[in-house]
Amino acid sequence: MPPLQTYNPIVIGFVEGKGVVHVPLQAARDAHGQLPSDYGLLPGAEGRRARKALNLPVGLALMDLLRQGKDLPEIMGKFFERWGRDFDSDFQVRIDRFQRLSDPWTLRQVVEENREILAEHLEVDVREYLHARGLIPLSTLRSIPTDRLLPKAREILSKRRRNPAHAAEEGQIAQAVALLEAKMLLGEVARMLGGGEVSRWGKDRLMAHADEVARLFRDLSVHLPLAGADRLACVRGYDVEVEFAPRDSSFLALGKEVGDCTADKLFRQVDRDVENIYWTVFAWFLDRNYQILKVHYDGQFVMKVHLLPLLAVNGSRGDVFLAVDAIETTTAFREDTHVGHPDLLEKKEYIFSRMVQEVEGLARAMGIDHVYAERFSNTEWVRRELERFPEVYLHIGNIQKIDELEDVFELSKRVCAAAGRERPSSIFMELQMKNTFLQPFAATVRGVKVFAVLAGDARLGMPMKRVFGV
Repeated sequence: MPPLQTYNPIVIGFVEGKGVVHVPLQAARDAHGQLPSDYGLLPGAEGRRARKALNLPVGLALMDLLRQGKDLPEIMGKFFERWGRDFDSDFQVRIDRFQRLSDPWTLRQVVEENREILAEHLEVDVREYLHARGLIPLSTLRSIPTDRLLPKAREILSKRRRNPAHAAEEGQIAQAVALLEAKMLLGEVARMLGGGEVSRWGKDRLMAHADEVARLFRDLSVHLPLAGADRLACVRGYDVEVEFAPRDSSFLALGKEVGDCTADKLFRQVDRDVENIYWTVFAWFLDRNYQILKVHYDGQFVMKVHLLPLLAVNGSRGDVFLAVDAIETTTAFREDTHVGHPDLLEKKEYIFSRMVQEVEGLARAMGIDHVYAERFSNTEWVRRELERFPEVYLHIGNIQKIDELEDVFELSKRVCAAAGRERPSSIFMELQMKNTFLQPFAATVRGVKVFAVLAGDARLGMPMKRVFGV
């Protein structure tokens, strides 16, 4: 990896009045970046080097809306419905399989099967329930603001449960705590799906929030006897499991959680000599066709895999492949950190192979034959694993993002308007697939990069004799 001051890969942008641009990162910053100090995020530049950042208005708008509890997945879903790109017709790709891992039809069936018990618990008056059973005085319940009632009542009951004087009430308290837990989870479901009446939970919202609702139903099934909850696709804490990172505040914090170059602050990176690119996370968030696959082992988050469909362009022809743009592991799943977990690392080859199987399965479901992976990673053992796969050579100029960033730019304008932020004039994204600065010898002077073929073959790439001139 080169020193930070020489890091200057080509980035993708969409600029108002210009359209799509492919420019070096430093040129993009100089022309379109803004100073964090202009937004009060940092003090003035006196005494330090002023450094412009890309995507600032968009990032601030996203954080504003997330703090306000706005339903960003629904906003994104409605926008892309109107955008009008038909992946099936244009590329024979079933892009809906890339939007969610849970099957909306199965989810609707589970909702129908549990309609009565869900409605019953949604209608329970918590104050009346707890007072009638003599668990909490009515005066205390009335003094608690409604928006804090459930967690506060749970706290009171938890203290009561620990008091030996109330040992005879153990069963009744446990039942009440389970009800409160269920009510809190149902509140989250209701906020996503349109209110506290099951009849108002529409098909469109179930589709937009399928993965999140499946996770909530998994947790609900601990407290309520839900029929069919085991049929829903979600992480349950056994062996290798995957899920898409939800489009909420946790999405923006993934880099910090992993300790890679997408952390919100440089000091949170494990490798601090690597350029920080937190600015690109905001563009990823708004791109419905960019997913981060979270990999878990026995319930522990160990790895994230960045995925998106890209075009390999050859003349007037463009063939879609599923790009693995990055594979990054948590600090516990690295061999070069003091917190690396030996028991976990012993299973690294198995976990990696299962992850590859999951990605291959996703590509098949989408109707995509080829999966090509960027060979750079923050984790050395991942790089070694990727070197075991067959190679494909692609010119970075022939790797094209579908719709470039026009769709993301149009969505960013709506997001900034919803947050009351200034209208953005540009949006930029870094794709590692097009980055020739990640590791030495990964690209030739002619801009050709080598990737790992995880599925399919190298037919979309260049013949070796053209790469090496032999």
